[in-house]
Amino acid sequence: MLLATVRCCSGYRCLLVNDKIKTYYIKGITVLVGKMGRSASELNKVGNLKIYTDGASRGNPGPSAYAFVFVKDDKILHQGSDFIGKATNNTAEYKAIISALKVAEGYTKGELEVYSDSELVIKQINREYRINKEHLLKLCDELRNQCRRFESVKFNSVRRENRFIKEADNLCNRCLDDNRGS
Repeated sequence: MLLATVRCCSGYRCLLVNDKIKTYYIKGITVLVGKMGRSASELNKVGNLKIYTDGASRGNPGPSAYAFVFVKDDKILHQGSDFIGKATNNTAEYKAIISALKVAEGYTKGELEVYSDSELVIKQINREYRINKEHLLKLCDELRNQCRRFESVKFNSVRRENRFIKEADNLCNRCLDDNRGS
């Protein structure tokens, strides 16, 4: 059973296979670097999980990427990133959150706290700001549907200086650098 696959610019992918989390590395040839993790039922005991996300676009629109970092007890549990091609920064911000929520299902069904440095996107998700662009409205609907899979999801805006947002930003920039010219 495949729950989620996230391609990271660093080459990592995560799969839920036979109710176990498996991490492996891909660079031309698939090489196993992780070992079978805990069962999905054990992962759901992670409980509350904090997720820090970032989206980046070089040009608006331009080459874009997103990243996310899962944090529990002030420690990084998981991180992922992906290059999405030509998009706007707001699109990348939404895709970061959507992808993080999909992967989070392998960690918990409980409470999530999602943090982003995009005040606009957070206020749109929290219905404080209207969404005027059709493509962002569709992404927000997808995001809200994904939220139904958890006990609760809270969205918060944080400053760019937050250390986990900085980590997500670094992942985005590495991803964009790795895909320069794509």
